[in-house]
Amino acid sequence: MQRLLFTALACLICLSFAGQEIGLGQTNWLIVDEERDNREIPCVVWYPAEESGDEATAASGDFPVFIMAHGFLMSASDYEDLALLLVNSNYVFVALDTETGLMPDHEAFGLDLSFVANQIIGGASLGFLDESLSGRVAVGGHSMGGGASWLAAAQNSSIDAVVAMAPSNTEPSAILAGDNIAIPVLVLSGSADAVSPPDTQHEPIYNSAVNSSCRAFVSLNEGGHCGFADTGTLCDFGELGFSGLSHEEQVELTVKVIVPWLDYFVNDYALGLELFESEINSEDLLTLDMSCTLEVQTPKSLSWQMYPNPVSFNLTVDLGDFNGVNTTIKLYDSSSKLVFETQSSATLMIDVSVFAKGLYTLEVSTSTSVLRSQVVLE
Repeated sequence: MQRLLFTALACLICLSFAGQEIGLGQTNWLIVDEERDNREIPCVVWYPAEESGDEATAASGDFPVFIMAHGFLMSASDYEDLALLLVNSNYVFVALDTETGLMPDHEAFGLDLSFVANQIIGGASLGFLDESLSGRVAVGGHSMGGGASWLAAAQNSSIDAVVAMAPSNTEPSAILAGDNIAIPVLVLSGSADAVSPPDTQHEPIYNSAVNSSCRAFVSLNEGGHCGFADTGTLCDFGELGFSGLSHEEQVELTVKVIVPWLDYFVNDYALGLELFESEINSEDLLTLDMSCTLEVQTPKSLSWQMYPNPVSFNLTVDLGDFNGVNTTIKLYDSSSKLVFETQSSATLMIDVSVFAKGLYTLEVSTSTSVLRSQVVLE
């Protein structure tokens, strides 16, 4: 069985959603495209569940879906860490397991992405998760899969958004297909990527989407090519001796960026784009280029603060605009385990010296708003 499932079974991953504790569920789909000679499209699916495990009962709610296309000589199981963090953010993560061999068909891979997206959007019966899917879908991919996501977006305007991680050009060309993309697109690029260099791959692919309603290019300083995937995959052999960001650091930065982007375009969260820019501007390792033609009035951002960050002893949470409002404050560790929870309507101080060092997520929520930010305990 896959590494992350063992981890999930050994340590229950607790989240908060509609007052429940949520675990990590896993299942498999086999989707058949009858119009392409009954082509079989196997998928590995991770989802919010009442408890962790295979075929676990789904948590209550309607969840948007992120469909992931893997890189060259990789597979669905190589993105379990990314899946875990997106499930933590209340997304269903569907990873395609086609075109895993030495001679991948890029065009077929893009068609697979588009077909699976259409099945979800159209409400096709996919098993016991049917009632848990909102019908909203983003597609994305890593390396070859990033290029394939461009091909899918060029032909399918029903997809809500695209996220391409270290995308590589494909055959047929993702670059040439780019001007047919009208939906929002996000490219994540490691500045130290020597496998698909940003100047010859990521940037031309991004620049090709001239008709996208909103496009963003995020560069991860000292990020690599394989850091978007799990540690120890075949991809790592192409980056022997790499000394930039660790896999853990790169995946955490990736999720920090893509969750507010997806929340805006796939989950209709009005402050998503503002939070997207704010998260990037607050992180020295990230730089942003964005061009949007959206005619959207963005509401004033709700103001709150936490400090110091990094922190060793006492973390102050200044509720700002939430002062006087019954607010729930939660702290999750890097494995998404809930380690602290309280309610307050005024500024409070949390003693974090009792927790292990590492990257944590602080969540501030009311009956109408949920805001999250990351904090380093050192």
